Amino acid sequence: MFDRIKKFFNEVKNLNSSLDNYKEDSIIQSLPTVAYVNRAKKLIEEKNYQPAREQLLKALDISKKDSLVYKYLGKICEYEYNFKDAVEYYNQSSQLNENDKEVWLRLGMCLLYSDKPKEAIESFEKADKVTPMNTDVYTGHGMALMKQKKYALAADKFNKAAQISKYNYTAILLSAVMESRLGEYTKAEEKLTFLTKVAPTESCFYEYSKIKLMRERYQEAEFYAQKAIEYNSKILPAYYVLAEVYSIEKNIERVEKTFSLAISQGLECADLHCEWGRAYLRMLIFDKAEEQFNTAYEKDAKNPFVNTGLALLKSYKNDFSLLEELQERNASNSYIQEAIGVKYFSEGKYKESIEMYKKSLQTDKYQVSNYYNLAKAYEKSGENYKVTEFYEKLFELYPQYVKGLIEYSKFLINISNFEEAKRKLEKVIKADTDNVEALNLLFLCQYTLVNKNVCEYNIKEAILVAKKALDRGRFDYTPKLQELEKMLKETGNN
Repeated sequence: MFDRIKKFFNEVKNLNSSLDNYKEDSIIQSLPTVAYVNRAKKLIEEKNYQPAREQLLKALDISKKDSLVYKYLGKICEYEYNFKDAVEYYNQSSQLNENDKEVWLRLGMCLLYSDKPKEAIESFEKADKVTPMNTDVYTGHGMALMKQKKYALAADKFNKAAQISKYNYTAILLSAVMESRLGEYTKAEEKLTFLTKVAPTESCFYEYSKIKLMRERYQEAEFYAQKAIEYNSKILPAYYVLAEVYSIEKNIERVEKTFSLAISQGLECADLHCEWGRAYLRMLIFDKAEEQFNTAYEKDAKNPFVNTGLALLKSYKNDFSLLEELQERNASNSYIQEAIGVKYFSEGKYKESIEMYKKSLQTDKYQVSNYYNLAKAYEKSGENYKVTEFYEKLFELYPQYVKGLIEYSKFLINISNFEEAKRKLEKVIKADTDNVEALNLLFLCQYTLVNKNVCEYNIKEAILVAKKALDRGRFDYTPKLQELEKMLKETGNN
């Protein structure tokens, strides 16, 4: 009995001695580390990152087992956008202390910024285990899923984050963005309407303008894009929304003013010139589109949108070299699809060209050049009713397109529909009074109609058109003009 008591006493004594040694080691090792960490924290708050780093490195000289040292080294690297080193430090901190939810959260965000969404998700899941139902963790998790283009899952995470904290406006905004990607525009609009009232930012106004654009509510898209620019004149995508609206409306002047304004704000880049080129393509101004794409190419030769735009423009000049280079890996691109159609047309493969033009329109219905192309292809195929159908669709979207009106007028003249051709040509001359080709064709229509129904007024009107063409240096129907002048004299004598 006594021996057992003695043995127990000795064990307690040895334990006390071990505790004393442990306390002594802890005092020697941890107290200076804590002091360095506290000094570093204060310096970090003051954004004095290098002195803070020096303090933490001194702490590491004392002990390499303090998770806080690695945590704050990670924070410094994160604030300096050095995400690679931040990940390394946060990883070391998490190994020393698995229950620090902030470390798992920050590690997840830095992995996300390092374009490692899979690893980021693992980190957010660990953060959720340590501290369940954290709004920031769910937001980060959603961002990682968004990076993986898993939009439905991302939306669920953002919605959960917003349920946890109704003041997490970032989560609400990102949820709206995901719903927009999923085509759930009504849900997205509800959230963005809320945000524009309680937490208006350039981002929510921009996202709202994008939805309005996709829903073809162009005035509202313009309004919200302008609001985004009012909040932040450097938000370049909002200028793109405005330019797209104006190019769909075929307002050349406003398109050019929008991009010029963006450049005046110091936003010039390859993407801007690429978008400018795309806007010109929507308005069928190929020479200016080529200028913009070439400028974009000079700034970023690897930009895929620039190269596909140039491939299309080159195809209209019967240069298909760039198309052949890009065709296989850009098969779903509307410009490449259209360029393939142009190539087929040049080879006399009209059926194949029609299929590609229609495919391009399915990809981008605002690429109205395809309506013109379809009309020309159907004309070659002898399907006249289809020619009329696609010219009329073209004019619904671009009623003032001069080249289209002239080509349609030629087609109408060829099928002896002179009255309709005359109406189309009068539209051309109203928009472009000096268009000598339109004046010549209009005279031909009037001459033909006069011969069907002789009328002094109509004869005079046709002669007046002929004289306008002569004044502009080209007239192709001199014998017919002389015939009308003779007819006018005879009508007057009678």
